[in-house]
Amino acid sequence: MDPHRAETPVGLDDPRLADRNDLALRLVEAARLSGAVLLAMRSARDVKIKPDGSPVCSADMAADRTAKQALARLLPGIPVISEESAAEVAPGPVFILLDPLDGTREFLAGGDSYCVAIAVICGDRPVAGAIAAPASGRSWFAGETAFAQAMGSDGATSGEARAISVRAMPAAGATTLVSRFHGDALSDHVATAMGSTATLPMSSAVKFGLIAAGEADLHVRGGQTMEWDTAAGDAILCAAGGIILTLEGVVPRYGRIDRHFCNPPFIAAASEDLCRRAVAAAGMLRG
Repeated sequence: MDPHRAETPVGLDDPRLADRNDLALRLVEAARLSGAVLLAMRSARDVKIKPDGSPVCSADMAADRTAKQALARLLPGIPVISEESAAEVAPGPVFILLDPLDGTREFLAGGDSYCVAIAVICGDRPVAGAIAAPASGRSWFAGETAFAQAMGSDGATSGEARAISVRAMPAAGATTLVSRFHGDALSDHVATAMGSTATLPMSSAVKFGLIAAGEADLHVRGGQTMEWDTAAGDAILCAAGGIILTLEGVVPRYGRIDRHFCNPPFIAAASEDLCRRAVAAAGMLRG
């Protein structure tokens, strides 16, 4: 039997896909449980360097196991493509993208903006996503509607979930979130061109949650990212009224084995107008 092929692939007519908000609740439960594992293993420093040059430690692997166990219980039968085992599973019509520790460098440096990110992909677009940031006690999730909810160190929810949405552009100008460890000239150029009044360094998919919740406006990424880095944030930001576009001005597509799950450069923004203006600014730099 081909190990990359599921025996009974989940189809687009699976009844579980009809309620996207319920999907998001299942994803965020798995994300919070994995986040609690990361928080408990905060002192892990047994770092190895993977073939792509990125670091991995025991906390990554423990969170990966926890997430997969939870997803097998909450969404059985849907294949899970994880950062830590992407070569072992192929995407079907419906699949899950999992990053058990997005922001490993942030985690190892003792920072707070690392997270677990999980998304359900139907065809080539995310229909539900969840991000759990255990060190800051925050989670964001979305299906049809985007929500934010506090979480405890054990992964349990704290308080009620509240619906979130992007904000209108502040009169003073955009707040742009830039990568703490992966800065690039494109990000700096676009932030300047868009008249950003603040550029805040931040790691991981937490950036998408902050834009979705109306706490920032723009994020530009010219360097390499992977599909599991962005799919959950894509789902959450779109449900909150924002958008992600590649520098060609189209929404990202997921499950691209031909690209080894690599994303093209992209811009995430609180509105399509802001995003397209930023894409145009990026195009001027690229010539």
